[in-house]
Amino acid sequence: MAQQDKEEEDGSGGGGIQLTPIDSNNNNNSITKPTVEEKKVIGFGGKKNPFDTASLFSLATFAWIETFAWHCFKNILEQSHLYDLAECDKSTQVGKKIKVEWEKELLKKEEETKQYWKASMRAYGPYYCLGLTFYAVYCASQFVGPQLLSRIIKWVFEIQYVPDTTVDPNMGYYYALAMFGSAMVGSFCNYQSNLISARVGNWMRSGMVLDIYTKSLKLDTAARRKTSTGEVVNLMSNDAQRVAEVFLMFNNGIFAPLQIIVCIVLMYQEIGWPTFVGLGVMLAVAPLNAIVAKSLLKLRFQMIKNSDKRLRLINEILQFIKIIKLYAWEVPFAAKVTNSRNLEVKALAKFSYIRACLIFIVSAVPTIVSILVFTTVFKADTGVSADKVFSALAYLNILRMPLSFLPLIIAMLAQVKVATDRIAAFLLLSERKPVEEINDPNTADGIYVENANFNWDSTKDDSFKLNNINFVCTGPTLTMVVGSVGSGKSSLCQSVLGDMDLVEGRLRTKGRIAYVPQQAWIVNASLRANILYGKAFDQDRYEAVIEACALKRDLEMFPQGDFVEIGERGINLSGGQKQRVSIARAVYNNADIYILDDPLSAVDAHVGKHIFQKCISGFLSDKTVILVANQLNYLPFANNVLVMNKNTISEHGTYQEIMESRGDFSQVLSNYGMGQDSTPVDTSSETSSLEVTGAGAIPKEKTVVVKLDEAGGNTTPKPKFVAATPVTGEKGKLIQREERETGSVSMAVYGSYFKTGGILLFLWIVLIFALENGSGAMLNWWLSDWSNAMQFQNGGDYNLTSDQYLFIYIGIGIGSVIASGLRNIFFFSYTVRAARRIHEKLFAAILRCPMWFFDTTPMGRIINRFTRDQDVIDNLIAPSIGQYMGLFMQIIASLIIISIITPYLLIPLAPIIVIYYLLQTYYRYSSRELQRLVSISRSPIFSHFTESLVGASTIRAYGREQESVLTNQRLLDDNNKSYMMLQTMNNWLGLRLDFLGNLIVFFSVVFVTLARDTITIASIGLSISYALSITASLNRATLQGADLETKMNSVERINFYIDGPEEAAQVIQNSRPPANWPPEGGIVLDNVVMRYREGLDPVLKSISCTIAPKEKIGIVGRTGSGKSSLVLALFRLVELSEGSISIDGDNIAKFGLTDLRKNLAILPQDACLFAGTLRMNLDPFGESDDDLLWRVLEDIQLNEKVKELEGGLDSLVTDNGDNWSVGQRQLICLGRALLRRPKILVLDEATASVDSHSDSLIQTTIKEKFNDCTIITIAHRLNTIIDYDRIMVMDAGVIAEFDTPDKLLQNQTGLFSWLIDETGQQNSQLLRKLASQSSSLKL
Repeated sequence: MAQQDKEEEDGSGGGGIQLTPIDSNNNNNSITKPTVEEKKVIGFGGKKNPFDTASLFSLATFAWIETFAWHCFKNILEQSHLYDLAECDKSTQVGKKIKVEWEKELLKKEEETKQYWKASMRAYGPYYCLGLTFYAVYCASQFVGPQLLSRIIKWVFEIQYVPDTTVDPNMGYYYALAMFGSAMVGSFCNYQSNLISARVGNWMRSGMVLDIYTKSLKLDTAARRKTSTGEVVNLMSNDAQRVAEVFLMFNNGIFAPLQIIVCIVLMYQEIGWPTFVGLGVMLAVAPLNAIVAKSLLKLRFQMIKNSDKRLRLINEILQFIKIIKLYAWEVPFAAKVTNSRNLEVKALAKFSYIRACLIFIVSAVPTIVSILVFTTVFKADTGVSADKVFSALAYLNILRMPLSFLPLIIAMLAQVKVATDRIAAFLLLSERKPVEEINDPNTADGIYVENANFNWDSTKDDSFKLNNINFVCTGPTLTMVVGSVGSGKSSLCQSVLGDMDLVEGRLRTKGRIAYVPQQAWIVNASLRANILYGKAFDQDRYEAVIEACALKRDLEMFPQGDFVEIGERGINLSGGQKQRVSIARAVYNNADIYILDDPLSAVDAHVGKHIFQKCISGFLSDKTVILVANQLNYLPFANNVLVMNKNTISEHGTYQEIMESRGDFSQVLSNYGMGQDSTPVDTSSETSSLEVTGAGAIPKEKTVVVKLDEAGGNTTPKPKFVAATPVTGEKGKLIQREERETGSVSMAVYGSYFKTGGILLFLWIVLIFALENGSGAMLNWWLSDWSNAMQFQNGGDYNLTSDQYLFIYIGIGIGSVIASGLRNIFFFSYTVRAARRIHEKLFAAILRCPMWFFDTTPMGRIINRFTRDQDVIDNLIAPSIGQYMGLFMQIIASLIIISIITPYLLIPLAPIIVIYYLLQTYYRYSSRELQRLVSISRSPIFSHFTESLVGASTIRAYGREQESVLTNQRLLDDNNKSYMMLQTMNNWLGLRLDFLGNLIVFFSVVFVTLARDTITIASIGLSISYALSITASLNRATLQGADLETKMNSVERINFYIDGPEEAAQVIQNSRPPANWPPEGGIVLDNVVMRYREGLDPVLKSISCTIAPKEKIGIVGRTGSGKSSLVLALFRLVELSEGSISIDGDNIAKFGLTDLRKNLAILPQDACLFAGTLRMNLDPFGESDDDLLWRVLEDIQLNEKVKELEGGLDSLVTDNGDNWSVGQRQLICLGRALLRRPKILVLDEATASVDSHSDSLIQTTIKEKFNDCTIITIAHRLNTIIDYDRIMVMDAGVIAEFDTPDKLLQNQTGLFSWLIDETGQQNSQLLRKLASQSSSLKL
């Protein structure tokens, strides 16, 4: 039984961008550091590949890999055990070749088609031609056997029936040696050709992956909107992989027509004109190939299109799984995926049926040809002797191979044509134009924009534009950009980065740029690696940056200090922590120009104050800084202010100039509580106190638990974060090693696949396989006896007439053809059914997984199951099973015939078969583990790719494109290490199996020679023919069995997730809430204790409180105090360890998750939109009419914006909602809640990215529309909750304070008072005044 083992992927977690810092001070600063517990290094990791230095003999026999094979037999293979890649296989070499040739394609005239496959053939074709030469020799060697067979029969005939013959009685032994020798020459050439084909196929795949990744970093916005992450991942996985797989059989396809022609010519030499009867049948069938190829090509396009759509949906679901679970949207999104999958399966079924018909026709052709040819031979009384008949039969057997390969090649060439065309189309998408850089040393560092018009997508009229942009930012200046939601603030930042099309005017920059996006981009690596981002480690600067970005206290609380692992997309960090890490990365980069896109909205007010003072106005005081902000209280500190309004800069100048201009924005500032007296001098009077009361200024007796600790263990603070010891073991590791079985793929995995398709149907298919192969063997047996009877005119063993032999022969042949047709129909129906059910189970299982599974599992790892593994099950496992079963049946039939005709051959055959078994068992120790490593090492490529797509703007801003490409190359090389070793092992085994098989042929001829005086002529032909047949069948069956096991590895990997963890039931039928539940919205928390996972410290500690129906509750506290954890507990994203939560007297644990979550509503901090339409994003269930939707848009201040868009409510929403600003996305999420009208509404910083004026209007809307609802708001902007009924102050997982705002503020030493004071003197006075007024009104 296979034992489960955890195997780490080579790469950080899910394959995030690897950022290994250079330790300039040698102060224990490396990200990973060996510990004494680590095992002694074994294997060949880091060693030069023996392929590069192997001798000619070693290369010919693959002997150079035997040391590796022995290692695999003795040890469980790990990624670290693998040799380095051979020099010719390294992605740097491969990439250079295809780059040169693709650039030649791009130089073609515009009207000429740019074809990727032509560039690939020019790049790799010369080496491939060497493989074709080897294969030509192999094909020639195949025809030696039938020629010698004819001579052997003639030689025996002369010995038995020609008196006084002068032939050498020992000639048979010479024939045996000749057959063995020619076969071995063919074997050597065949496997050299196979390895060359595999290598070239892998080069093409690698070149495609490299080109796709590099291109994805260059795409402009218009191009990105034409594709999606799921589609591009599909290009990298399925399309590129399909090309590599086709090359494994490409030689067969190229030489198939030539082999057919040679067979026909040689058959004609043996039996004369009846050959043309068979040729006529073949020519009649030939047009079908063209028709079928066209149909398969069309269906493949359809399959790919549906597959792209499915993967885009799945990618989107995985990216926003937390939101989907919070909204209880599993059912509508599952329906979308199911619909897309059904279309894909429908096309797959058609594809499979057409392929099955083609295989049936092609496999039936040799049988039909043999029936017609031999019927003609005997009925026409051509006088053809037995030796000629069996030579012709041998040629027909050779003919089966190219004919059987033709449909496979046609089908796969159709897929390759689609793949290369799709890749070429992707590589021809438009690219962003580089920003003009100033080289004049006399020009100051900065940004120069003159009369510029920018457009997100110049191909669309309704695309967002920036008009008449003029500004210059140079030298040590702080320029703040303000404006309402959707006015173009973020677009202005991205236009400077070159992400928008420059339509008119001029944009120039001088100096290095650092960029902080509005939604922080976090790399799956350690926290230190995220901050350094490839820069050398400078301890003094690093400590200063940590302090300036308010991260010091957080790092002290992490068990692993700054070596703590950050999960994919920063999943285990709070929004504020992610943004502070993003700011720290920019500051540490020490650039000349800083573009900060609203970074302060994600942090608490007191933390924002610290960052603005110590970082933006302090650390970056000598830099050119552009700061987008909705925190207007910082405007007096700016040197320049740009006011965005209706896609242009409506006002600009200093703060004083804007106030004195009495423009529209000065009125907004006055409403905000700022006047002309709000000067930098006045505000800076707080500087000294701010420096004392920074982010770490909470009184020492207060314990702060950051969110990452909640997911990570011990909360004992470390005295010095830079001295933290890297953790290299599993303890403290967030992203777990990818699960992996070791040993053989268990029978349970095979059983699960066969049960999924239907066990009874499978048994019926096995029976048909047996009938098909049995009737085929019987056909040859009958032909043997018939030819013997006709030659000696004695009626044969059964004393039948020629006509009787003929009719029985035709009957057996027709039976074989019918069995073949039934087998194809039933078998491909079965595999399509199995593929459909497996995907259904996998997707349902993923949706049922709890949130901790997604926190600890990289998205690329899950995507790998839905792409490559599912593609194997859809398209590759069926032919693999079919070929293995067919070969297995052929071997049994051959053994039966051989045991009857030449039983002595069983003497050497028995030990040879035992050696076969032992050899393939020895081989499987290598092949199955290599295949597992191939699958596992593929996941980081996808994770890194999706991560890079999300952060493409940041990567480009920092100029890290080349480093990201190098990381992609390293991950690809890691994957290719195992892939190329697997291909070499396949050929190593094949050559040795061929040697054993050729021995069977040798002994077959030897035993014929020994029995030359007694053996019948018919038996000679049949014996040697089946000896030749069993040789090929044993070899192919062994390799096919190993190949099937590697394909079953995909089923095994999917089963891990199908049998994975599950959250609580979605619906409990006997415990469903009433239709109007909850009627009031009262909430009671009773001794609530919550841990993120078993064994970790609690993050909510014995919390008890009561929230009355319709009460408005604000929740505040520092990062990690437990605010968001409280929300997770309410929605049961994490189940309670102790205690209970009740809503209107009902314990929420008794209801199913769907029933609970759909009756609550939440506006999350990370607003997300799904690709589709605005209507779908507002109302995914289609429950609201247009009038209601327009009223909601009016409530959220977006009705005018939507009216301007093409399609209105049905206007386009692109991937991640990228064509909407972050603030607009938050408003649309608010619209969803307005449509649901819940009794309980949770707002988690829902308007953080909205300007203060819009926020004020929205808060008014919330209070009006949700007046009869219970509202729980987690807030950074304290002004949004200052008039709430009560404020809950969280601290270290407990409720520190809970009362009305006015009462809390009466306690001058309280935590809430401290938070209010940290907003600044002027703002704190305003907030205290508002709290007092609100209290008076409620009295």
